[in-house]
Amino acid sequence: MKIYVIRHGETEKGKNKIIADIDEDINETGIKQCKLIANKIKDLDINLIICSPMKRTKHTCEIINVNNLKVIYDDLLLERNMGKYDNYKFEDLDWNLFWNYYDTKYCELESMKSVYDRVNKFLNKIKNEYKDKKILLVTHGGTFRAIEWNINGIPKNGNVLKDIDNCEIREYEL
Repeated sequence: MKIYVIRHGETEKGKNKIIADIDEDINETGIKQCKLIANKIKDLDINLIICSPMKRTKHTCEIINVNNLKVIYDDLLLERNMGKYDNYKFEDLDWNLFWNYYDTKYCELESMKSVYDRVNKFLNKIKNEYKDKKILLVTHGGTFRAIEWNINGIPKNGNVLKDIDNCEIREYEL
């Protein structure tokens, strides 16, 4: 099974380096990013799209789904629940620790271990239901990190090797 994973287009909070748990839409730059990547996605021979049900991922999906594929919305792809850190500035957080699998400092939000477990449940589900398909997942930065860890393993330091950009797409074999 092949999956492609894309992070939603840019949002105003993301552009301004503010943590956003709210259901925010993509901005004009995000729309442009989606239009640019849509041409690449068009040629990937995807059978199905599974998308987080938040505004920013839905809007991203609407723009990039140029082949009018079936879309399923799944809560297991939601962004990490940021708890009390919603609306915090990136600079007010220890960024590497905040997104770290092993973090215990930031305990007033959904842990990355919890996101990892949620994504693991999702990946096992789609492996069983769509084992011979090519699927595009439209999701968020935190969820994308957990997908990366589920497929490639959790690095010893607990961080992703490279941050995930808006509208970045990666390919994986499950």
